[in-house]
Amino acid sequence: MERGWKKALLCAGAVLLLGGCGKAKEAYDKGMELAKDGKYEKSLPYFEEAIKESSEQAEYYIGYGMALNYSGRYEDAKAEFDKVIQDKDNKISKENNKQVYYGLAIAEYNLGEYDNVIECCENALSIEYLEDMDCDILYTRMSSFCQKEEWADARKDCQEIIKKNKRYYDAYFSLAEIEQRLGNQDEAVNAYLTLIEEDKSYYDAYFGLYGQYLASGREEAANELLEQLTMLDTKEAENMMVIGRAYLCRKEYDKAEENLNLAYSGNCKESKYYLGLLYMEEKEYEKALEAFQTYVEENKEDFHVEAYCQLASIYIEQAEYEKARGMIEKGMTYGSGSAVQDLKKTEVILCERQNNYQEALSLAKEYRKLYPADSGMKKEISFIKTRLKK
Repeated sequence: MERGWKKALLCAGAVLLLGGCGKAKEAYDKGMELAKDGKYEKSLPYFEEAIKESSEQAEYYIGYGMALNYSGRYEDAKAEFDKVIQDKDNKISKENNKQVYYGLAIAEYNLGEYDNVIECCENALSIEYLEDMDCDILYTRMSSFCQKEEWADARKDCQEIIKKNKRYYDAYFSLAEIEQRLGNQDEAVNAYLTLIEEDKSYYDAYFGLYGQYLASGREEAANELLEQLTMLDTKEAENMMVIGRAYLCRKEYDKAEENLNLAYSGNCKESKYYLGLLYMEEKEYEKALEAFQTYVEENKEDFHVEAYCQLASIYIEQAEYEKARGMIEKGMTYGSGSAVQDLKKTEVILCERQNNYQEALSLAKEYRKLYPADSGMKKEISFIKTRLKK
């Protein structure tokens, strides 16, 4: 979902009122610059300064609210957005309202209030302006339908996104996962194949299709797909990383390591993440720790937040519980999505390993509320309760 909020911020800048000048405008622009670079915490003081200097500018609150969202301060974000909803029948007010409703939807999503998300998205979609935001808003609503396990509605939103924008490739990927949930294995395969046809370099789709083939017992097709990936042109470092990932799926660890290291040597820094996964598979935790640490240090602006989850898992294995908690807390500051879901699940495991079952139960219940589609946590809660009885 993070890909969409930057577009919302860009829209906010586009409709900036002429009254926002001087010191306030300068602070706002600096906040926007930092936020667009992913430096959300650093952007907050600049938005606060802009609002202090010019408290009538709705755009300043919108920028501030979005930055708060991606700093993990969702209740604070909601408070800022609520200040600037306007009941005026003019273009600028409606454009601002659309961004406000979208910002509220993001906050509500992270708070697990999925019905509120859907309502906010519908309010936003009812506004005819800033139509280039509609796909991101639909994607947010679709994500809420998924959390509510309302797969048919989620599928409709994916299809609507694709109808509006054939190049919104994340929707194809989500559609494939939704079709799988609905038990439509062939449709899931077709969604992946369509995505690959639209963008042959969307390699996550190949790996998604590989998993789908395996799940449906089509091992020969799965292996053929991996073989296809190993034949990529090796002149590009990014391709070497994909080849390494393919060998990792095949559990050919020596070849995977060789190709991932070559990719890293070619300045494909993302390959360190997959080297970390490889070492985790081999239970070489010290090497995995080094790989993930290097990955995080070298990819501060655009990286897999899951790396923090992996680091936390390693520290849990090493009984370094305070370090594990630090990784979880650090990862949480990077926003929403499946990575944060994994971090919250890892936090439950951390509490269990520390024999802190009361906190584990509380966190597990909170997790269950936020992610009801994950039925596994229901079993985990039952297990934790048995430990509490002892």
